[in-house]
Parts: sequence; C-alpha cells; structure tokens
Amino acid sequence: MTADVLMAVEEPGGKVVEVVAGAGGPEMLLRRRDMDGSYLRAPLSGMLTASTGRPWRIEPAFGDSVRVRSAGGTVVVTAGLGPLSARLELAFAPGGLLTLTTTWRNDADQEVTDVAAGLLLPLPTADAHVTMPGVLYNGNPSSDPRRKVPREGFVGEEHRLPIPAVNAAWDGRYVSLFAHPTATRLDDGTVAYGSLGVVRAPGLTVAAMTGVIAFDGKPDVCYVSKAEVADRPLGYRDLAPGETVTTRHTLDWGPVEPRGLGFTKLVHTRLYDDRGARPLSRDEIVRLKANAMDARWAGDGYLAYDGTRPGRPRSYLYGWTGQCMKLARCDAELGLDRDEPERVGRARRAAGFYVEGSRTSVRGLRHGRYLLDEDRWETFRKDGAGFVSSRAHGETVADLAELALRFREAGLAAPPAWEEAVEDAAAFFWRTRLPDGIVPLGWTPGGVPFSPMITAAGVVCVQALLGAYRLGGEKVWLRRAEEMLGQYHRLHAATFERPFAHATLDASGEDKEAGMYYFQAAFELYRLTGRETYARWAETAADWLLTFVYVWSPEFDEGSTFERRGFKACGWPAVSVQNHHLDVFFPTSELMEFGLMTGEARYVERAETILHAMGQGICTEPGDWGFDVPGEQGEGFFQTNWQRKGEANTWNPSWVIALPLHHALRTRKVS
Repeated sequence: MTADVLMAVEEPGGKVVEVVAGAGGPEMLLRRRDMDGSYLRAPLSGMLTASTGRPWRIEPAFGDSVRVRSAGGTVVVTAGLGPLSARLELAFAPGGLLTLTTTWRNDADQEVTDVAAGLLLPLPTADAHVTMPGVLYNGNPSSDPRRKVPREGFVGEEHRLPIPAVNAAWDGRYVSLFAHPTATRLDDGTVAYGSLGVVRAPGLTVAAMTGVIAFDGKPDVCYVSKAEVADRPLGYRDLAPGETVTTRHTLDWGPVEPRGLGFTKLVHTRLYDDRGARPLSRDEIVRLKANAMDARWAGDGYLAYDGTRPGRPRSYLYGWTGQCMKLARCDAELGLDRDEPERVGRARRAAGFYVEGSRTSVRGLRHGRYLLDEDRWETFRKDGAGFVSSRAHGETVADLAELALRFREAGLAAPPAWEEAVEDAAAFFWRTRLPDGIVPLGWTPGGVPFSPMITAAGVVCVQALLGAYRLGGEKVWLRRAEEMLGQYHRLHAATFERPFAHATLDASGEDKEAGMYYFQAAFELYRLTGRETYARWAETAADWLLTFVYVWSPEFDEGSTFERRGFKACGWPAVSVQNHHLDVFFPTSELMEFGLMTGEARYVERAETILHAMGQGICTEPGDWGFDVPGEQGEGFFQTNWQRKGEANTWNPSWVIALPLHHALRTRKVS
C-alpha cells in the first residue's frame, strides 16, 4: 500500500478497490494490477445521495460524516444525509465482480416523505461512450433531434432496460454498473422498481436511484410513448422512523478498445439466471403460425393485415411490416418438408406475382405495396412524397433470392425472371450508392436517393448482392458485397460511435433492426468466404443486438394481463431507443446457426430462449389474447411505462406471423 491508502480489498483476477485519503475526505479508487492508473476515483461522500421533497435532487452525503472501516474483506462506508443515514458495503463476489449493498435508514423520530436516494459514480471524463441497453447508445447520435428520445440526463425505470445496467467506456477502459432489480408491490397492487441512468452532477455521472426518474435532466418526467413525455412522479419513498430501503448493485471494470465496444462487457457478464418462458413447443409454434399464414392467403399473396381495421385497405406488403415474400418462403419450406405441393404452388404464385407486377420505370426499382381492391401497385410515402425504402426493397429481394435458391436445392425450377429481378435490383443498389459507398435510406420513384443521410437502413441490400452471387455465381457480386459491407463497418461498427440506425420506417433513430441485417450479412460472408474477420464482425453485431434482449423478467401490476397470465419478458427483444416495447423481430435462427458454426454455445442458448419466449401471446384458440384466428399474435408487448404496461396490443401486421414461423422452421433444421 502507498502512504495515502487507508484500506484495500482485491480479488485474484487483479481488480483492486482502495480507499484513499483525499482533500475533502476519503475517496474510492478502482484499479487493476495489470494496468496503470485508475478507472474511477470518487469522494465517498459524493457517491451517496438522498433528497426529501419534490422534485428530487442530487444531494451528496455530509463530507464530515463519512466513516470507513474494513470488516473481513468488506469495506463498510457510513454517512449522514439529512434525516437519513447510509451504509454502503463493498465486497468482491466469486468471479471478480464487486457487490455494492446500500442501505438508507430514517434516523429521525418522525416519518420522512418523498425520499429519493441513490448511488452515484462520477466518471473521470465528460466524453465517455455510455450504453444503457435498449435505451441509450452513445447519446443516440442518429436520432432525429426534433423528436424526444432518451439522451443525456436520462434516468429510467429498471424494468425499461433489457440488461439493467449502465456501461461507460473511455480511454481504453470501461466501468459497468449492474442493478439487481427487486420489485416493491405497493398497497394499490402496482409494482415499483429502482432506476438507472446518467446525469450531469455537475460532470457525467452514472446514477442508480431508488426509483425516481428524469428525462433531459428534468426530474419526474417519464418517456410514455413514441417521442412523447409526461410529468409523472415515480419512485418516491416514505420511510417511517427506523425504516430502511436497501439496494444491491454489481460493479465491473476493465480494459476495452475501442471504447464503443463497451456494450460487449454487459452482454458477456452473467448475473441473471432467468430462463424465460416456454409455453409452446417449436412444432406448436409452426402449427399455429402456419394456420395464421393460411388465413392471410388471398390468391396471389398474403394480406398485410387481417382486414378488420379501418383505414387499412386489403394489400400485399413487401418487406418491413408486410413480409409477403418471407411468408412465401415459409409456405415453400412447409410444402417441401411435408410434401404438400399446393403450398409450394402458393409460394411460386406469390413470388411470380411480385416479380411480374411490381416493376417501376426504373430498372431494379420496385413498388412495395399492391392494393387488391384497386388493382394497383404503389410505393410507400415519407414526408408526403413517394418513397421506396432501401430496407424494405432490399429485404424483399434478399428473400426472393433465398426462395429461388430453396427451389433449386429441392430440384425445382425457379423462373429465370426471379434471378433477373435479383440481379437487376442488385445492380440498382450498387449504382445508386451514396459517396460513402453505402445504399441510401431510400429512393424517389424516379430512382434518385431520397436523402444523403448516412444510415444503416439499407445494409440488407448487401444480402441481395450476395443472393445475386449465389444464384448466378458471378464473383463480381461477392466482391461488391464485401466492399459495401466494409463501408457499413467503417461507418457504424468499427467503433460504434454512430451505431446502427434508421431501419424502421415509423421511427427515426437507433434500432435493433438496422443491426440485424449487418449481422446477417457479416455471417453470410463468413459462411461464403471462411474469413475470420467476418466472424468477428458478426459476433460483435450479435452482442450489440443482444443488448436489446431481456435477461430478466419484471413483475407486473396486479390485475394486468401480464400478471394474470404469468408473462415473462426474459428472451424478448425490445425495439429501439424510440419505441420501448417488445416485439418478435429478431434474427433468432441465424443467431443459433452462428453459434453452432463458431462453437459459441452462449448464442445457441440465447436463441433457444428467444424462440420459446416469443411463444407467449400467440392465440391458441378463438378468443385467446383477443384474436379469433389461432396463430395470430400482437405486434407490441408493453413491459414498461411506455404505453400500457402489462398489456399487449392486437395490431397484427403479417410480419408477426412471418418472423416466428420462419425462425421456428429454420431452427428445427439447425438445432
């Protein structure tokens, strides 16, 4: 120990916690024996906060009240905070993680109301790369500045976070703070949890509070819906004389480079043992979803909606929410597996209808929607103008290529027009690239890039180029796919300073669907070339995607649908930094296949959990979950205070059929 070290604890892996003398009182120092310098140095008085009254405030402990002692490998800190006292215990758990147990006690002889207490980790830099899973990725730099989404000054409920943690990374090192959520069931049957976030106090500070929240630095403001906030005081506690409130957190720290990959440390730290729900077997999922798919068949394709909602005309919709081509793939797969030629015929008819009818005046550019009752094709619309989404178009063409390849594998002839359509689209994607070498967000009906904005929306077009290569064997398509994915890697995944964003058409920011297609393209290139570089790219992208997937299951308010039905969030992916709900859009089967190919069992295990978790909410008989057709399922499941916590909706575009069916069919083969 150096002269100013008052006490220290360490673990065999090299992590060290020291309490050192500081000008304003004792300070905590986190370091590692294998690296110079500290990860965190903070006054112990500044790590403990408690306020009373509303709105809540950051009020540190009284500096002269801080006392520190060592007790059998545990550092014990006590301090005074107005009418409260605090006790913080720091001890290493097996595996080298530091457990922080904090207890606040009302030492007054009367009730103390509206208590907001917490643990603070002031960071040694104002420029850390901060990740809050599913909510905040480096300040959400691609999110539309005109929309309200979490940025700095956000403290959210623990149940809003798929992994209840905050990671901050800078200068080759990271610190992660994990919560161990404990539900408090209030007298009215509602459930409350603690909260996590990042505040300016005055520097950049990770805050683990007893439940109070903030948005854009404003206390008691809740993010309640898509780009909407509301004044909603949450998390205040009333403590009777002698009453206590205790929280438990885990702290981890170590090296990471580049700093944007700090999120991988969250994904690889296993603290939660929830296994998720398994209400249906894989075969039951296939049976039910196939039934729903059959109900959507309408002669030349699959209806995008069930036809019962006003303002939603009968249509075939390709890519994004419609997934008409992916449903054709599912029909073909079922037909080939079961020797049901009528299903294969339906798939052939659906693909042929699209290839023959969706052309525009621009070769390679296609319409994305067909209106049945008007017998006409149309493009999407964005900002009041015609718009062909690169995400939707690329997705559809990639699925068309996969369908043609599946036919070929089964010894069936695929019409030459299918391969021609894939090559035409691939050529269009290539020649309309932006100066940075990537596909634009989309195009005008005249084939001009709709916007010069750099996004990952069109990364799925790489898979279309690979489809052209696999169909025709021309290596130029492979080389172009590699070059294009390399540009996406440079812009988004090399450092994750600007993560994947803008794949969803109804949002404008960082979202998991943008990362999905980068992962799938990198995995496909690894499969085709065997280059380990692509395996590493795919692995990092898989980890980023898994920050959106719940590793625990919050409890729900008494009387809610989720409480009555025992819904478990573990295994469900959240959507985006703007849309804080759960849905089934995830590359489940590809994650499993990647894990099997690379020997990474953790990916296989996660894929199994995800697949079966998504069996929740599927209608098993008429009336179940609000649906008449078995196999139908809602698009949104609300696990937090974003819309209707503890409930699911009945909005059921056809992707909610296509994705679970597609992955259940594929995992039957690869598992």
